[in-house]
Amino acid sequence: MTQKSNAGAPTKYDPEYCKSVIEYGKQGLSKAQMAAKLEVHRDTIHEWERKHQEFSDAIKKAVTFAQSIWEERFAKGALGDGEEGQQMNPTMMIFLMKNRFPDDWREKNVQEHVGKDDSELLIKWQS
Repeated sequence: MTQKSNAGAPTKYDPEYCKSVIEYGKQGLSKAQMAAKLEVHRDTIHEWERKHQEFSDAIKKAVTFAQSIWEERFAKGALGDGEEGQQMNPTMMIFLMKNRFPDDWREKNVQEHVGKDDSELLIKWQS
């Protein structure tokens, strides 16, 4: 009887994808959109990030480019200089930025206890 291999399908990874994802980032695309463009599952993108340092670096650059694009759109929209015919919805933009770029766009609640008996509580809000 022949034993089946558990190796799975060979990877579709191609080092050329590094250039592609950087270009997608310059268009403001998310990782999910990048995965769709490469015709792979989003989990595959995460796997390639873990296994291929050059791809991990490319994704980091792509996300930085995408964040820059969205921050520029956000700033222009806030000043009323958004794309023709489009109005900025501040709530939607803040939600988008906090969820797509949580390292830089989040409200951080830091609680510090002051005093021997913790009778005074100081709360700092940082964005």
